[in-house]
Amino acid sequence: MNKNVKNHSWHFYSFYGIFSIRGGGYMRIAICEDCEDDRNRLRDAINDWAKARHVNVEIFCYSTAEIFIFKWVNISFDLIFLDIELSKMSGVKLAEYIRLTDKNVLIVFETNFTQYVFDGYDVNAFHYLIKPLSQTKLIPILDKANLFWRDNNKEVLIVSNGTGQIKLPLGSIFYIEVFSHIAEIHANTEVYKLRKTITEFENLLPKHFMRCYRSIIINLLNTDCVYKNYIKLSNGNQLMMSRNYSKLINDAFMQLFMG
Repeated sequence: MNKNVKNHSWHFYSFYGIFSIRGGGYMRIAICEDCEDDRNRLRDAINDWAKARHVNVEIFCYSTAEIFIFKWVNISFDLIFLDIELSKMSGVKLAEYIRLTDKNVLIVFETNFTQYVFDGYDVNAFHYLIKPLSQTKLIPILDKANLFWRDNNKEVLIVSNGTGQIKLPLGSIFYIEVFSHIAEIHANTEVYKLRKTITEFENLLPKHFMRCYRSIIINLLNTDCVYKNYIKLSNGNQLMMSRNYSKLINDAFMQLFMG
């Protein structure tokens, strides 16, 4: 039950399946930290995590915000670690500069002081790390960032309209609504209709796709706010949430973004 439906074009499609892109590319991670020891320690910890999780990463290290800005023109990052207490331009000011042109890149702040944590809200920080570096704090952050990266880059749903096949990244899906075995996949710019039950989608999709109503599955990664009886998606749409699913959705949302 969508409370704020936007107009989309739609066509009827056939379902092929959900696939992981072979090779998968590299997750590009930037570290902007003026302390060489902290910079190297974080780089090594990320490399250890990547080897353990079998994730391909490229890590780029910068000692100042000014060097980062100069190099950033030619590189697109998936995850950026910023030291809040950088000399000259601070990490917060650098994050504000990044957000002028990139609203989606994940930003993690590093700081020695807990009082700086709240500075990240204005730039939609993904997370924060309190120094000294702790593997127990870093690994869940990297795992969550990898989930976002896979959702947007590696895992795709393949559908066909009879004349060709279409690759639909899971990260582009906001929600799926099913009426009498006809599923409507609401993505960035189009609604894809196909014959599939909501239970079939629940069994196929990753665990961050969750049912919030008897006929609706949402993508938690594209969810901005969870209220008592409705959900606000990152595209502005609002969806009703059943009492039966409220606790599951709230717990999963808190674990994903704040755990």
